[in-house]
Amino acid sequence: MLKLIRRIFIGLVIATLAIIAIIYMYSSGRTYFNEEDEIGNTTGNIYNGGLFCEQDNLIYFNNPNANGKLYRMNSDMSGMKKLSDDMSVYINADENYIYYVRANNTRENKDDAFTKYNNTGVIRINQNGSKSMSFTSNPGAYLLLQGNFIYLQRYDVEQGLYVYRYKIDGSMERLLVKDAVKPAAVINNSLYYAGYSEDHYINALDLSSFTYRTVYDGSYLYPIFMDQYVYYIDIADDYHIYRMKQDGSEVTLLVNESCSTYNITNSGKYLYYQVDNGKKSRICRIDLATLVSETLLDGSYKQIHVTKDYVFFRDFNDTTTFMVYADGGPHVNTFNPPDLDVEKEKKKKQ
Repeated sequence: MLKLIRRIFIGLVIATLAIIAIIYMYSSGRTYFNEEDEIGNTTGNIYNGGLFCEQDNLIYFNNPNANGKLYRMNSDMSGMKKLSDDMSVYINADENYIYYVRANNTRENKDDAFTKYNNTGVIRINQNGSKSMSFTSNPGAYLLLQGNFIYLQRYDVEQGLYVYRYKIDGSMERLLVKDAVKPAAVINNSLYYAGYSEDHYINALDLSSFTYRTVYDGSYLYPIFMDQYVYYIDIADDYHIYRMKQDGSEVTLLVNESCSTYNITNSGKYLYYQVDNGKKSRICRIDLATLVSETLLDGSYKQIHVTKDYVFFRDFNDTTTFMVYADGGPHVNTFNPPDLDVEKEKKKKQ
């Protein structure tokens, strides 16, 4: 009797382990899909390099003090963790994965073996940094996750920069636009973008019929669709910043100076922008309700990024990164995250 019970017990254990193994294998190879309205990062952040991305009270970022490696921190800047050794740009995230463009070829220090053999590509990893998957090994840019697809510029030696789309499981690769345009948004199943080679109109590609149409005539750069407005830099008007209603009415000049980049806080309260005017160059913000502007710092800056609580931007000449409360006072601080690999080595030597 005891032998029979023992055999039944062993059989149950083996069956349970087998079921667990099957579930693990199924889950580990399975892609978890999103709701159709999922957005991986803000358009403004992607235009500025996608160095910061916020999802579920976590900020994923390119660490300027760690050669651009992918890090994660809580929204209050606590709990720093390294997720990847890649130089990570155009970062997007959903509830399950992080997506980014691998740009190890742009690092100053390219001597390590990892960089030498893993230069470029478009990557998906789990939230904890595990299980890397590559969509393509080609160089990419302006990666934007919308729903269950990623849209990006992909470079090909023979073709140059074209816009492609992939499903988030790596399937359904499709060439969308034969031009080096920057994906701006997917609205009502149409991909919106500003023209580059043939025109500077805001155009839309219907993602069902794959037909193109012009939405707004003009000379647009970096259009951002937010609430009821479209914000943009007007190339024909010396790179001044405008906004208009999405029906094309109420065109309003916001910044009457030449600007190289801008971004808008998640609340829609402030528009941050860089003025390019020689010795009068400076980074500013304008209150979008009152249209009153103020200068934050004199000088040249780039790569303006927003999260719920902060705005980050970098010195034009190096990776020094600054931060300001997104909707708070204009006081600027330095964002100085640790290089956890260096700290780990220091602890070993102590």
